[in-house]
Amino acid sequence: MANNNAGATGPKTPLRNSAVSPELKLKSTPHAVGSAVVSEHISTLGIEVDDVRLWIGRDVQNFRKSDADKMLQALLERCTDPSQSLPDGQKSMLRETSLKAVLPLCNGTNVAQEIAKHLTDFCESERENASYASFVRAANCALLELNKLKVPGIPDFKPEDDTNILFHTNDPMPMYQNHQGERSKRKPDVVVPTEPPNNNFRWVDVRSTVEFKRSRKRLPLPPSAYNKEYNMDYVVPKDLHMAYLKETNEPAEPAGSTSAAGPAQTSDEASDELRQTSERLRGKAAEPTGSTPVASPAQTAHEASHELRRTSERLRGKREADQKRNSDHLRSNEPPTKRSRSNNERRPMRSRREGAQKTSSYRPEWFVRCGDVRGSCRASPRHLLYNDIIYIWYFDRQDVIQCSGINFVQDLPRFMVLLLIMQRMKYKQWGLNEEFEPTPGVSDKTVITDRKIKMDVDLKLDLKSDERTTHYGLRGRATTLFPVESQALSGLKQAPHFRNKSAGLVAKLYWPEESRESEPEILNQVYQIAQQEPEVRGHVPEMVWFYKFEETSTANIRKALGFEDAESGSRVLYIIVFRKLIPITTLTGMEFLSAWWQVVICHRALWKNGVRHRDVSPSNLMVYKLGDLWIGVLNDYDLSSTQNHSPSGRERTGTVPFMALDLLTKQAIAGEVEHLYQHDAESLIWVLGWVLSSV
Repeated sequence: MANNNAGATGPKTPLRNSAVSPELKLKSTPHAVGSAVVSEHISTLGIEVDDVRLWIGRDVQNFRKSDADKMLQALLERCTDPSQSLPDGQKSMLRETSLKAVLPLCNGTNVAQEIAKHLTDFCESERENASYASFVRAANCALLELNKLKVPGIPDFKPEDDTNILFHTNDPMPMYQNHQGERSKRKPDVVVPTEPPNNNFRWVDVRSTVEFKRSRKRLPLPPSAYNKEYNMDYVVPKDLHMAYLKETNEPAEPAGSTSAAGPAQTSDEASDELRQTSERLRGKAAEPTGSTPVASPAQTAHEASHELRRTSERLRGKREADQKRNSDHLRSNEPPTKRSRSNNERRPMRSRREGAQKTSSYRPEWFVRCGDVRGSCRASPRHLLYNDIIYIWYFDRQDVIQCSGINFVQDLPRFMVLLLIMQRMKYKQWGLNEEFEPTPGVSDKTVITDRKIKMDVDLKLDLKSDERTTHYGLRGRATTLFPVESQALSGLKQAPHFRNKSAGLVAKLYWPEESRESEPEILNQVYQIAQQEPEVRGHVPEMVWFYKFEETSTANIRKALGFEDAESGSRVLYIIVFRKLIPITTLTGMEFLSAWWQVVICHRALWKNGVRHRDVSPSNLMVYKLGDLWIGVLNDYDLSSTQNHSPSGRERTGTVPFMALDLLTKQAIAGEVEHLYQHDAESLIWVLGWVLSSV
């Protein structure tokens, strides 16, 4: 009787992976960045994220280190004209050639004297915010002179080009941006915009930022002259690299350094210091002068007044700086217990979505957005200035690279080369994707020439849509979805094994690992299975078109920097256009149960045929309507794998709340647990329970 009823209540479990050859066994990928703590489509789970610093902190605390000269060389190579191929010998000498070219601007000339004056003012500034203007004047003075500089191998400056940049002081002016219904407010110290603003700066206009940190009142003054040798030795800073600090109430400092300022003063301590200054001055006025000429009472009172005022201003400046670190720069990301809420403020979501693109100041907040390029940003250089050391931080979707510091006061020629790079880099070299150049507040239209299919594909992305989904953090897949319109794609004939007749299209931009089997490759295998398996046909997403941006590989910069494992974990930008689907979470009752069961059957059929989904979550279960019926769809195959291609990427696959418990153990995180069908089946049960409990 048992045998007769076997399989009557549902499909049998497919064979274990053990049935295939040992080298193709699926393992959970070792612990790595990229596994979704909640989901790429976080709004599907209804989760309110109050503090994005956890995501940003995760991404920056394990930065990789690079030599400053190697980064300057790599960035100079990016400045070269791609239409003119430089001899390898000339290309490899670009840093030395540039140092030789800028050195005369650092010594003896009127411009050199003006830059030295501004740098001296910077070094003598006792307050952080008082140093912004001096730094900006020095940098802009250098940039204006660099306009005229000709460097062999580097294109000349053209005022009409998009390379015309200047530094601008921004703090204390706020920068706002609305993102998926939330408004963020940030105050970066100094910004490098594409053009001067009519009012406040907008993030979309900012190419880079400089964030300041001052722990010493006075800094060593500029030298009288800089090394006359163009291949001058690198001035090694006391602190070669900065250390990331997790604590959000302490200022971030370079590794091994000790803050000269100490902890923030309380109002009582400040009052005591002012009182002690006043008493010292009164005592000084009453001291016998001996043979020293006696100052007049008016002069003594005048000097005392000045010293008291200086002490008061210094304390006020320190208090303002502390408030800036602990309030303004953290305000929109603070936990609700850290600050009071204004009367018209909603729940403390603050910068919950905005922070992923527009991270701001100090600690995780220091690491300013990786471009407002809707997930297509390929890389972004940012600058952190600690006392007189400037650190270049290079972000892309693979990881974070920190360069050794450059002392821009004592090593001005290297700072001039950095400014030259910033001036001569084109829009593309800044890490922005020209195919998706943003226009704030409107839908963008672009055309991509796909030479493989010999077609120009027009895309009009709806950047304002409420249906857009976004991503937390700086690195990882950074999956971003937009509704899209395309005359070329809408005119393509639909294959017979697809049943979704929706006219709507959705564009998916994301950065998968290059070593993994690509989603288009997996989907093509899925479609072959669908033609043979009725349980799959109509229950998988329809990929209308895809394109791989080959030149965006994150391995390129790492090869240029000499990293031995440059291609390990490297990512590349893809765009895939799908026919529009609807989240399964919009259904209830029997409609939901029917669609869910269709997905269960489809998932089993795919597994039997060698396709392992490995990322079952509510956001990956979709539906469309066919007549009066809702059809369930198993969506999102960018973390899937096939029987013939064992996963080799570093990502741990799955969305944590819906992963099988066996895959959340220490052994699984270490990659020692075989990923079985039962694990995905358990995820489907977790999804069922979660949806039913949410109704």
